[in-house]
Parts: sequence; C-alpha cells; structure tokens
Amino acid sequence: MDAQDLKERIINDDKIEDVLEALGMHSINSNHKKYITCGMPDGSRGNSTTIYKDNLDVEAYTRDIKDAYGNKDIIALAMFIKEFYFSQALKWICDVCGYNYYDQDNVTPALTKWINTMWKVTQEGEKDNEELEIVDESILSYFKRYGNTLFYEDGITYETQKEFELGYDFLYHMITIPIRDELGSLVGIKGRLNKTEVGDDESKYFYIHHCAKSKILYGLHKTLPYIKQRNEVIVVESEKAVMQLWSRGIKNAVAISGHMLSNAQVKKLTHLGVPIVIAYDEGAEIGKDGKVDKNYYRNEFDKFLEQQEVYCIYDKTKKLLKEKESPSDNHEKWIELYRNHKMKVRG
Repeated sequence: MDAQDLKERIINDDKIEDVLEALGMHSINSNHKKYITCGMPDGSRGNSTTIYKDNLDVEAYTRDIKDAYGNKDIIALAMFIKEFYFSQALKWICDVCGYNYYDQDNVTPALTKWINTMWKVTQEGEKDNEELEIVDESILSYFKRYGNTLFYEDGITYETQKEFELGYDFLYHMITIPIRDELGSLVGIKGRLNKTEVGDDESKYFYIHHCAKSKILYGLHKTLPYIKQRNEVIVVESEKAVMQLWSRGIKNAVAISGHMLSNAQVKKLTHLGVPIVIAYDEGAEIGKDGKVDKNYYRNEFDKFLEQQEVYCIYDKTKKLLKEKESPSDNHEKWIELYRNHKMKVRG
C-alpha cells in the first residue's frame, strides 16, 4: 500500500484519531470542522500540533517533522515520533488501522487505479504498477540450508550465506536466494545455477518465485541499522555484491537487482535520509577522460532530488576493474575504489 492510498483510506474510514492515539498524542480535539489539534507525547501544549482532515497534512509548531521529500503529513509524524523508516511507518499505521500493508484490493480509488494500469514500463522492463506479494515462508523448507562453495570462492563466507538464508535445490542443482523486503517479509526467491560455466541456452540467474524486483532494495531489512550508523548507503547491482561486502564487514549496502534504479527504489533510498554511493559494475559508470559518463547515466543521477547527496564509485584509470566486474568482487580493489575513486555527482 503506498502513502497516498493509505492516507485516502484513513480519511474515508475516519481513522485519524486512532492513529493519533496510538502515537501517544494527547489532548486530541476533533471538534473543529477542518482540522484536529493535539499535543506531542513529550510536550505540555495541548494544541501544538494540527492535523488537517482533508489531506492529513500536519503542522507541528515546535517540531520539524518533514520527511526527506519535505512532506509534513501523518506518515512523517509517525516517522518522527516512532523513529521509523518510511516503510516501517506505513506498515505500523496499517496495523493500527487494521489494514493489510500488502493488500491492494479496495484501496486505490477507481480513477487512480485506471491511471495506474496504463502501459507504463520501467527501463528494467517491469510494469510500474506491479506490487509486492507475500510468499508463504513454508516454501523455504523445500530448499536445504547448505552453504555452497561457488559463492564461498566468490568472496561470500559461509556465515554470510547463513545470515542471508541461502539454500540449495538438489533437484535442479541451484542455489536459492530468498528475497525479502525492508520489513523482512518474504516476497520472492531467486535461483542461481550451481555451475561456473553457463551455456548459451541457460540463464545463470532466474526467479523461482516471481518478485516485483523494482520495488525492492535487497538486503535493506538487515543493513538498515548499519546504514543509519554509517550515515551512508552503498547501492550495488546484485544480491551477491551485498553479501560480498557484508562478508568483509561492510554492512551498509543494498542491491537494486538490475542495472538501473526504478522510481520506487529511488524513493526508498531518498527516505533513508543519508548520502548515497552508487557502486555499479564496470562498464556502467566509466566515461571519457575518467569522468562519469553523463551521456549514458545522466538519467540515473537525475532521478534524485537536487539536494540529495549522491556519489559514484568508478575506475577512472580503467585499469582496476575488468569488463563487467563488480567493485565488490575484490576487497583490495574495493578499498582503492572507495578511498580514491569516489566522485560526488549530486547534492
């Protein structure tokens, strides 16, 4: 459920006071025609905060509650009081109101639903309106929880494989990678053929259980505390890269599971409220004269707000990384790239 859908449903179902009470707001007064006044949980004034009934915008006169996009609404209020990440705030409000966070039925108004079902496709080829769906956790029992030497030899320790719940399908001889969203819910399963050489008629990676990957920042459910601690998020292409970095003690990375950011992923990264470091595979960010290829990747950087602090890791010497090599594949190379080949591209 997205933010606008949730706010419309709260208004329609008259759940505003339920949310405010759950937040611990006091002196709630809903007698005004267009707004509700109340006090902050740790404040003495009973009318320090105003919530408008028609759009759930919030005026908190003694607090700065706006989110990364500058929104000051009931969701930003929950984020401020509960110290939630954006998605956590949405899920918490849904729980308070008795809504299913993943349920899309009977949420979106008819006009909005019609607009959303138009033929909009992202650069990765996924429909913009594709939604995440919960996968039954019991499906993981079909895959044995064994570590694999293929990933171990590629820089992913057995401890990290266990941490990220990697498994193995003995019937089809493939490594299984559970895909979880930032709330920890299982939303897909990815497979990787357990062989170093893959034929022309084979796919190295494929989804055993479909996932709306454009809605996911892989690893965020585990790396969020470290992202906040380091005040930085590293954005890589593959799930494997997240696990490689984790194995080396770099635990503030997420993967986009592709080559270009979707709008949903940009929003989730922005809501983290920290500087963003893009570390894509070789060939994505190299340009002429050792500069970021703006002609090729301009749109990638321009997806962020002007004030968003964005960096890009790139091999300006064109000697460190091989074609299609990930910066995370070699730890010594990663250290060199991070320290000496990181360029600010926005903010």
